[in-house]
Amino acid sequence: MRTRRGLAALLPLAALACAGLAAVPASATSPAPDSAVPFGTTAVGANTVTNANAPIVGVAAAPDGGGYWLVARDGGVFGYGDAGFFGSAGSLALNAPIVGMAATRDGRGYWLVAADGGIFSYGDAHFLGSTGSLVLNAPVVGMAATPDGGGYWLVARDGGIFTYGDAVFSGSAGSLPLNAPIVGMAAGPGGGYWLVARDGGLFSYGGAPYFGSLGGTTLPGPVVGIAADPAGTGYWLALGAEPLAGKVVGIDPGHNGLNGSAPAVIDQPVFNGTGDEACDTTGTATDGGYTEAQFNFNVATYLAADLEAEGAGVVLTRPNNEGVGPCVTTRAAIINAAHADVSVDIHADGGPAGGRGFTVLEPVPDGPNDAVVAPSATFASVLRDTFAAATPMPVSDYDGIAGLQPRNDLAGLNLTTVPKVLIECGNMRNATDAALLVTAPFQQAAAAAIAQAIIEFLTDHTG
Repeated sequence: MRTRRGLAALLPLAALACAGLAAVPASATSPAPDSAVPFGTTAVGANTVTNANAPIVGVAAAPDGGGYWLVARDGGVFGYGDAGFFGSAGSLALNAPIVGMAATRDGRGYWLVAADGGIFSYGDAHFLGSTGSLVLNAPVVGMAATPDGGGYWLVARDGGIFTYGDAVFSGSAGSLPLNAPIVGMAAGPGGGYWLVARDGGLFSYGGAPYFGSLGGTTLPGPVVGIAADPAGTGYWLALGAEPLAGKVVGIDPGHNGLNGSAPAVIDQPVFNGTGDEACDTTGTATDGGYTEAQFNFNVATYLAADLEAEGAGVVLTRPNNEGVGPCVTTRAAIINAAHADVSVDIHADGGPAGGRGFTVLEPVPDGPNDAVVAPSATFASVLRDTFAAATPMPVSDYDGIAGLQPRNDLAGLNLTTVPKVLIECGNMRNATDAALLVTAPFQQAAAAAIAQAIIEFLTDHTG
């Protein structure tokens, strides 16, 4: 897998470039790639992450200012300068991807935080609580430790703040209309903290002073994180790459929320390339009544946000979960017309109650799709492997072989002219699978896994 690379030069009010992008001052309008322009008075040198298995998503400074850590989405940790390695989540099957980290006061440990607010502690870092069991309004995107190491804050994409240990709530951006989502936070002096948005906008709370921002600056990539100078005299902003810049991804959230109200529409037969099938169906649901249509759209929404953060253009076949259709043939046509570089149909299965797991469906040659069958099969394998590694859902034990299933009876696959697969993310008729499928953390993890597979496919397997 081709991965993002990190280039760093950390100084107060500086930008740390993760992914071969530049560290830039707030006054810059066109930063040069592979360069570092410092702010403030301290540097630890430039370093490059060359062996990460997943994109870099966060940074934490060593308390003495002599080093820093980078953390990857899969929990891999990379230390530079005098920042020691104390362990990582790189070998774990995560419920949600890692999104940030914070160091302990003495630099002999650190915490990692996942998108669901789950906390992983290493070295002398102590677990003080998490949002891992909560239903969140928005996924967690970062964390910061209190100066004495006795607590930490978590921040969500909407700017909401969660406090643990001796961390004090000093305000949030949760009620503000943001120009861009929050992507990280850092602790400041006086018990305060800074939040940073994807566009480099900076929000300060408590005793944390404002030193400047990249808001309004033309950047070569999105801001992905922030780290503070231990003396409280500045901060660094981390720039990430956009590996999918210029790429178009099609997303088809199967079914629709009001399909059941319009049987005359969705029951009409349409030609799917090999025979007739219904225009659409209502989809399945859990025993508790949670619909597949809602699940599909939630995952699609998270996925679209993840892909757009990586620079991709996204085409959705439906804008919400409050309509009827469109027909499966129309869905295929929408994505074909967009000339998507790759596409995924998102579903959950209504299989036997005793069966568990996910399956990736792939097309077989039938004429219109002949040219994209081979790349679709490659994408199917990448997605199968990524989904199995990045989510707690097992490979299906009742459908397909080793998680893959060729199909010639589905319009979305038969009529596609772009590489495409359909993923059944789990079995809604199975109680264990259903308990996962209805939760926001699993939906976010599913989206992140699909996004990771798309990045790998488009950067490693296509020209």
